[in-house]
This record gives sequence, structure tokens and C-alpha cells, in this order.
Amino acid sequence: MNVATRRSALIVSVAAALALTGCTFGTAPVPTPSPEAVASMTPTSTPEPVDPLTTVSAIVVRPEHLDLLDAAGAVVTTLSYDAESAEFIDTLSTVLGAEPTLSEHGASMETPPRTEYDWDGVRVTDDHEDDVPTDSGANYGEVDMNVSVHFRAPTVGDGVAVRTVNGFQPGGDAQALAAELGEPWYDNGFDHVRVETGEPIGEQQSYTEYENAYSVAVNTWEWEGASNTVFAPWNFGIGHV
Repeated sequence: MNVATRRSALIVSVAAALALTGCTFGTAPVPTPSPEAVASMTPTSTPEPVDPLTTVSAIVVRPEHLDLLDAAGAVVTTLSYDAESAEFIDTLSTVLGAEPTLSEHGASMETPPRTEYDWDGVRVTDDHEDDVPTDSGANYGEVDMNVSVHFRAPTVGDGVAVRTVNGFQPGGDAQALAAELGEPWYDNGFDHVRVETGEPIGEQQSYTEYENAYSVAVNTWEWEGASNTVFAPWNFGIGHV
């Protein structure tokens, strides 16, 4: 067999081998991953947790606490007037989206020493019940709840509505409210309308028809330029908080 014949035979043999093994020249195709595989390989970011207090859109003033509601009307949490002052202020600061201004006040003939925390349309008073003198000096009476609240505006903070359980808002018609609830009205600029009363906390006094219990009150007197404000807790049965 001459050289040309041998070369032809070799080429034929190599081609046959390649055909049998399925080998081809060039770049091998890259397999395409399934959508599921792609999803599993894609990193996902975990959303930051949302503080429920930042979802509060309404405050309902109750005799012994505040109901903090979301936009759907569900209670996010309650905030007791007997909570520690720091807890109460921190919670309300988160709801209102701002820190309060603080002012200290010494005792007077009629009031104990107190710290006041103010936001636009809201005041919280800590009357330092542990500092009320009992052995000497003035005696301001038993004070059971730790703080009191005073709402002067129907909307506070970043659009948080304020109301009582029956829908009254600060600045509303207090005389109409008194008529609706059957409460006395004197029209002397010092009316104090009882809105809602909690459970009795002590024996009822003989000189009054009101229970010895905490209530939500609407004050008609002007208080720093605001009237018909919502205040709690107030004990109509003994005449103070």
C-alpha cells in the first residue's frame, strides 16, 4: 500500500471513531439552569421588622389607660396610666414620632411637685406620688395612678386621631356631649363632663353621687388656649386623680 492510500485509510478511521463517540469540534453547550435553581441561588434580603407602635393611627382615651389602635381599628396595645413614667413617655414618643419637651414644677398649696412632658396638643404629667408629703406640710390626698394625660387637639403627632370611647374629640361641643350623656351643665366656663367611668376602686363617698372610680373627663375651661380638652384619669367621686 502506497503512502497516499495509507493516509486516506487513516483519515477514514479517525472520522469513524469520532462519529461513534459523538464527539464534535468546537465549544460544548452550557446547560441552562431551571427557574427553581436560579431562584434558590439568588440572595434574598430580609425586611427590617416594623415597630407596631409606628402603625398607631388613633388614641382612645379610657379611664385607666390609652387604647392605641392601628388603621384597621385593632388595638395594637394599651398604655396604662400606672406604667412607669419612662415607659409611658417612650411609648407615646414612638407613637407621636417626636420627643417631648420637659418642665419641672415644685409643690404649691394645691398641687404636689410634678414633671410635665409636652408634645403639640398633648401633655403628660407625672405628679411624683412618692414625693407627696404626708407627715408634715401639705397633704394632697391619695394619688393612685402614676401619670395623667391631657389632650388639647383632635389630631396629634403625624396624623394620630384622639377620641373618647363614644367618639368625642378635643375641641368638640362639650355642652352637646353633656346633654347626650345626661351629665350636669352649668355653663360657667368651668364645666367638667364625665364621659366614661371604670370599675370602683374604693368606697363611695356619702357626699357625692359619683362612684369612687377613675373616669375620662372633658374640661371646658381654657387651658393654654385650648378648651373642651380630654383629661384622664379623674376621680369624680373624690374630686381628684
